[in-house]
Amino acid sequence: MEDFINALKAEHAALNEQAAALRAQNKGDEAIFCTVRANVYEICATVCAVHMKKGDPAACGALFERFRGEWGAALEEAKRQDNAKKICVEETKLEALRDVTARFAAAGCE
Repeated sequence: MEDFINALKAEHAALNEQAAALRAQNKGDEAIFCTVRANVYEICATVCAVHMKKGDPAACGALFERFRGEWGAALEEAKRQDNAKKICVEETKLEALRDVTARFAAAGCE
């Protein structure tokens, strides 16, 4: 589990660096999506670290499902409102979460 958390933290740092580089190139939209992805990795690393300290790493999987449900509902609401920016943000969050859950499973943390 510690390797999983460290990998998420490394991904978070790399995405923040990429976002900074994109902002320096005046690519603000791309930077926003890097930052959104970075935030997902940071949130997931943080909640997993908390559950690991509590001795309940399996709770991470349940939290990921909760995130998927909440972010999926936000995506559907954005689609109903025809809010293109919000649709892109929610899709980006769900894409990053899919990567996190795949890494979680690959690490045998389920």
